[in-house]
Amino acid sequence: MPSTPSREIALSILPHITGFSSMFCSGLIIFDIYHDKRRLKKLYHRLLLALSITDTFTSFSYALSTWPIPLDSPNIYAALGTQATCTAQGFFLQASIATPMYNAMLSIYYLLTVRYGWK
Repeated sequence: MPSTPSREIALSILPHITGFSSMFCSGLIIFDIYHDKRRLKKLYHRLLLALSITDTFTSFSYALSTWPIPLDSPNIYAALGTQATCTAQGFFLQASIATPMYNAMLSIYYLLTVRYGWK
């Protein structure tokens, strides 16, 4: 399907909404875990905390959307950045592999505790 200007605008704006919403919700989880220091003693909460921290960085990178792309890039709506901002966003997007890895660790934790009764 060919790209249209209205589609390009939508694909540029929507990540701002979803990315910042995800950042906010991950921040609430981080706050909730840090609010009660007893939770940091449990492996489940430490895994959830690490997942939320990595998700905050990932969500921020997605929320920036096209803003970090260099200003002189052709056919990119709202490209406002420089090569350095684009590289920084790329770094954080590549580092976002930690988010699904923590999700997998949390799934393994659930498997071991629920199915096999590990404490």
